[in-house]
Amino acid sequence: MENDRAARGHFEKWDFFRMAQLWPRSISFDPQGWIKNFESDELPYALRLLEGFTYYSDELVQHLFRTAFQNISQIVVKNKENYFSAVSQWTQFVDSLIVVRVEGRDVSDADTSYIFPRYARDVLGLQPSQILSPSKALERLRDRPRGNVVFVGDFVGTGEQFEEMWNKIYTLEDYSYASFNSLTSSASAIETEFFYCPLIATEIGRDYIKKECPLVKLVPAHLLPENYSVLSNSSTIWRDDMCQDGPKFIATVSERAGLSDLDGRLGCWKGYGKLGLALAFAHGWPDAILPIFTLDDGKWTPLLKKGFV
Repeated sequence: MENDRAARGHFEKWDFFRMAQLWPRSISFDPQGWIKNFESDELPYALRLLEGFTYYSDELVQHLFRTAFQNISQIVVKNKENYFSAVSQWTQFVDSLIVVRVEGRDVSDADTSYIFPRYARDVLGLQPSQILSPSKALERLRDRPRGNVVFVGDFVGTGEQFEEMWNKIYTLEDYSYASFNSLTSSASAIETEFFYCPLIATEIGRDYIKKECPLVKLVPAHLLPENYSVLSNSSTIWRDDMCQDGPKFIATVSERAGLSDLDGRLGCWKGYGKLGLALAFAHGWPDAILPIFTLDDGKWTPLLKKGFV
């Protein structure tokens, strides 16, 4: 009963979060409905998990995108002590670059990766001619193998998705074939540098890309250490007195919700790659978050709903 009253006491706070746009509209984000999935003795853990959930509004996404891009300057600008030299180096870099979106595994018109080329134009002020699809970028690099390539996207989890794109064979306009990896093996590829500036990256994903795609410099706005996982006993979400029982709570309620242990594959109760994260963007959420946030089977009420904007 006391835990039930505590849950009801949070409703006013949640309404404030929405009003302040720290959380999205109730039509797409339903904390009141989601919290009803849990038993009374589970509510302290559910409430703690909900309060630790991170939502990135569209405004914040744009800010992170700008930050990630500007972070590249720490690598590109060699002489930071001389203002005019630094500005010149950065301007030359920006003028020479092309932007390429990182495609999802299932490429479609609904792929959220399409918003980042638009941000490159509207937020960064780049020219449309600098924003290319992967296949068009490969054609440009084949004909003029020099300059800078900046890959853009929202999230790096395991890093596998980027590696797949890096090695994917694209059909070019003249019906020839190429991948970004294959182009880097040519002698002239030394004139091209590759950067990837996602909004968020995990340390696991960073290390994977560094190993599998060593020519790509990963420059995220934020890097998440392993203790950001809800499944970690040292998770930043759980209080000290919850650090052992918190991950057990996730396992228990996931089983009750009918979620299976798929060893980190898509749909696994631990999230893709067993990353167990608690975050979402205004345009959607990564597969690495816990499925108990998104499950919508008619029995379990999701926190995040399809069509989430």
